[in-house]
Amino acid sequence: MKRTVKILSIVAVAAAAVVSASCNKEKAKDYNLSVNVTLPEIVTVSDVTDVTAEAVKGSKTTPLEVVATETGYTINAVLTQGDYDITVSGAVTGTSRVVGSVAVSLYEDIQTSIALSVVSESPLLIKAFQYSPGAQYYIQGGDTWIEIVNNSDEVQYLDQIILVGGMGGQKQANAWQSNNFEKLYGGTSQSPVFAFPGNGTQYPLQPGQSVVVANNPKNHVDGDHPNCADLSKADWEFYCEYNANDVDYEGYPNLELVYYSNKYQANWGQGFFANAAAIIKLPAGTTPSQYVSKEENLMTTPGTTSATQYLVFPNEYVLDAVDIWDGTEEEHYPTFLPVDDAQGIIGPEAWSGQAVRRKVSKVENGRAYYKDTNNSSKDFVTGKVVPGAVPTAADAE
Repeated sequence: MKRTVKILSIVAVAAAAVVSASCNKEKAKDYNLSVNVTLPEIVTVSDVTDVTAEAVKGSKTTPLEVVATETGYTINAVLTQGDYDITVSGAVTGTSRVVGSVAVSLYEDIQTSIALSVVSESPLLIKAFQYSPGAQYYIQGGDTWIEIVNNSDEVQYLDQIILVGGMGGQKQANAWQSNNFEKLYGGTSQSPVFAFPGNGTQYPLQPGQSVVVANNPKNHVDGDHPNCADLSKADWEFYCEYNANDVDYEGYPNLELVYYSNKYQANWGQGFFANAAAIIKLPAGTTPSQYVSKEENLMTTPGTTSATQYLVFPNEYVLDAVDIWDGTEEEHYPTFLPVDDAQGIIGPEAWSGQAVRRKVSKVENGRAYYKDTNNSSKDFVTGKVVPGAVPTAADAE
């Protein structure tokens, strides 16, 4: 009997310990989120269609119900505690959207607001971008490239269009926005900045056509590097004339070097784990060389003691942007404002030879049209991409 009593006592103590541990482990709580969404003065509720809202927490996205009012929208939801990005988007016309977002730390009931802004779909888009080489051996060689497409129904001109890369992989909130430069992009990392040459009408791009710009335009595929890309049919070359290690390939026109902050970098936009790129168009009458000559367009990173100067751009100059996040990281810090890219896409593994590719929304008469919602997580997919390939079918949603 004493033995039985002793065993029962041990079981009772163990059970009590389990109960105590369970009580000490706090359960995640749910809180109420209320968002008042306002429209720009020039837009009414009747002008907007296909309104959607999402709550993004890490890699999880939760759709939110949007209720229209006379002057805007309201969102009421119950969400598990945590840090969220709340985004709202709607179509205004065939080429414009209203978008907005707010960051929320939901550890109590929260009432907040979002002011939507009008953004236009760009005629020139980033069609595909391979920023990580197809093999580690090629870190310096670089089978990296970007493809730009004319997604409009009219001729567009590449003259003086600027390509900025290498801005992604941030480990904390964007330094410019965090230091009251709310609509300014800087920190082009170690990547040089390039622009297409021309006087304004020398380099037309027909509707649906695209151009591939390569760091090293040659066929990189061989027995030892099967993941690498064949760039022998590239249209343009990034040539870093300041770096003796870079090769100027014969037969490929060079983009014009606009600015560089690191004399050791011999490739445009190259990265390994994360990246970000943007197409920039300056105001009419301003050339890239004129822009870079103005002192106010060069800045050191705010909030730091770094002496490195970067070329900076107001976000209103951005035609298109893609933010590519490192899939091995749990936290992601946006490079761009929501009006330019509401959410980044998780990129491919480093040295896999894969790229991010824009989804095809439709194909008409053999011509592909590309998805452009200013949300890279929805607009792009990752995979092996053939530079300059012409899609023949739309992507499934």
